[in-house]
Amino acid sequence: MNFSKRTDWATSSNKISKLLSDKRKNKEKILDLTESNPTRCGFNSENILYDPDPHGLWEAREAVCRYYADKKTKVTPDQIFLTASTSEAYAFLFRLLANPGDSILAPEPSYPLFDYLAGLNDVSLRKYALRYEEEWRINLDSIAAAGLKPALTKAIIVVNPNNPTGNFVKRHERDELNRMAKTRETAIISDEVFLDFAFDNFVGVSQTFAGNRDALTFTLGGISKILGLPQMKLSWIVVSGPEDLKRQAIEKLELIADTYLSVSTPSQKALPEWLGNREQITGEILKRVRGNRNTLREHLRDKKSMRLLEAEGGWYAVLEVDSPKNDEELALDLLKNKNVFVHPGYFFDFPKGNFLVLSLLPEPKIFGKGIKHLR
Repeated sequence: MNFSKRTDWATSSNKISKLLSDKRKNKEKILDLTESNPTRCGFNSENILYDPDPHGLWEAREAVCRYYADKKTKVTPDQIFLTASTSEAYAFLFRLLANPGDSILAPEPSYPLFDYLAGLNDVSLRKYALRYEEEWRINLDSIAAAGLKPALTKAIIVVNPNNPTGNFVKRHERDELNRMAKTRETAIISDEVFLDFAFDNFVGVSQTFAGNRDALTFTLGGISKILGLPQMKLSWIVVSGPEDLKRQAIEKLELIADTYLSVSTPSQKALPEWLGNREQITGEILKRVRGNRNTLREHLRDKKSMRLLEAEGGWYAVLEVDSPKNDEELALDLLKNKNVFVHPGYFFDFPKGNFLVLSLLPEPKIFGKGIKHLR
């Protein structure tokens, strides 16, 4: 697999750096008159101390390892890179994998964010289809049809579970994705920010890609969803796959991450405690989204012109509406006449038809009142 030319930098140490490194390894005392990091100059407190590592603080990465251990997946700290957000993680990976003009494949429907991230990082975004036949699934044939060319297509993005359709990647889909990625020297990027939010009957299908060894894989997670803390700005990348490719990817990601060092020390210091308490926080969010989904289902039980599409997890619900008006007109009518705000399906690149997308997070009273107006 060829990584992008952006990271083809010389990584060998110069003579001064090598000598300094050798002296420090030998524990010789250095009178460092180049030090410009104020946290190493006597202005000390736990959260003021700053000891940058391109991967992030060791104790924070160990906490991420424990998170995956609870999912029966072994991950080591050297596989992990902390980032300030999943958007930043995507930017790092696009720059690692793709030269300007190379392609990344992304699912449709899904996040509208991908188009912006691809444009900002000078890569071409191609879409493959999800299909709905009483449940959402990846249309594997559409991946090849989207232009999976070894020289140009550098990654396949999967969102697991997908946003907003809520489908997890199934075992046979994973096997086929691995086969295609391995055969065509393409990486897999698995966005798993909603992984912990499976609906009641689908807990067993929420499997992470973090232990994937068959193809070069980058698994994204973060506390904005897991802990409901988007303001704390902490996410991560887990690198896995065949050993040689994994090693090369880690070395090159170290160069990229070391250029930015964007994650705050206080958030990293707090991460072990935050993740240690995640069951309570995740439980509260799960109770809300499951309850609101049940409320929605009950309200639409006898509504033939409006169908709740099946989903397996996540924070969103998708409605298919039988109406002479398109989804944008429906959303405008609801906002203008009922002060109810929903997303039209075209925001997420749904195929032809009328779809409305609702968040399942609002307080139950607000959600219930909004659904009554929606009917």
